[in-house]
Amino acid sequence: MSEEIKKVVPEAETEPAAAPVASEVRTKLAEYGADEATIDKVVNDLGVEDIDDLTSLEVADLTGAGMKLAKARKLVAELKSTAKPAAAPAVAAAETRAIQSQFEALLPSIPTDESWLNALKTGGILKVDESSYIAAIRAALADRAGLYNVPDALSKAMEKYADETEEQVDPTFYALRKSLTRRAYGDIFAAIDGLDGTFITDARRKEFLSRIRDTLWPAIAESYRTLDGWYQTWRASFSDPSMLIAAIGGGFSGSAAGMSMITPPDTAQLHDAGDTLVDSINRVFRGTGVQVAAAMAYDANTIRNTLEDPRLPSMVGVKNREMMLKKIGASVSSNYIRLEQNLVKYVLAFVKHDTVTSDAEVNYFVALWQLGTQINWNELGGGDATGMTGLTGKRVL
Repeated sequence: MSEEIKKVVPEAETEPAAAPVASEVRTKLAEYGADEATIDKVVNDLGVEDIDDLTSLEVADLTGAGMKLAKARKLVAELKSTAKPAAAPAVAAAETRAIQSQFEALLPSIPTDESWLNALKTGGILKVDESSYIAAIRAALADRAGLYNVPDALSKAMEKYADETEEQVDPTFYALRKSLTRRAYGDIFAAIDGLDGTFITDARRKEFLSRIRDTLWPAIAESYRTLDGWYQTWRASFSDPSMLIAAIGGGFSGSAAGMSMITPPDTAQLHDAGDTLVDSINRVFRGTGVQVAAAMAYDANTIRNTLEDPRLPSMVGVKNREMMLKKIGASVSSNYIRLEQNLVKYVLAFVKHDTVTSDAEVNYFVALWQLGTQINWNELGGGDATGMTGLTGKRVL
């Protein structure tokens, strides 16, 4: 007998101790009438170690362990109901996106390239209007991105590749080179008698770009700093960020928890920033600035569109547009078009601040702030920017 005991005892001692189970699991099961045997089956046989594990069980699992059907259904119903708040973030995110879409609709839309060019051709250059504003912004961004340097660099690369391969240049070379380097503005200057492409000299271009760098860019950057400061001040007054979304979205309309509880900061500073931006743009356009801006924006648009020609990469010996830009050392960012569109829309919306009624201006400025967050201000040299870099990683600013 003693030998049998000796054999049995060591085996018993080698069995692992049962894993500790949170008492809350046992307590919860006991609340719904489960006896000790049933609780042990749920814990040991079904492997339930905490409430999360218990929540994953179905009614059939619990009844199979010995619970009464009615009790099992009630327990599962309670656990499912308490788990529902976990889906709240997804719902909140969907609501936030819906609100953001509504805000974006408040801002003015930007015209297509075709309608913008038509505005220039039909006399838009005779005065400072929306088409002129767009022209200035496009010219400014093209200068920042180094777009105006691309035609010369690309033409040289095309000729060099032809020499290296000891082949004659393709006949399309001349047409593409012309589209990149021509400076004929007959269409957009037709509205002004006596004005032609010879008027847009390099000296006038440099003078206009100097105005942009010294006057326009600082004003644009300052407008966003003011806007962001206004928004962050209001946001800081909400202990729960979701309350801000609900307030500006009208989710608490008529209740003490909404807009009436925390009044948005005064928008006077935003109107001042908008006025400053308008004044800066008008200073850029003094003298012949309107005409020079139109010509330079026209050039930028032509260069940008020509770069999309699928024949160009093979003419410099590479496979695609990105490799072509790298080869010629161009620093045109891959997100150039999106950046241009967002910047144009931002400036146009800000300069129209005085057309917004007082009952809509808060939502309008929130929409403008949201648009501003989509612009990489570091690329544009705003704030503590270190410069704009393009596909080659070269610094532009």
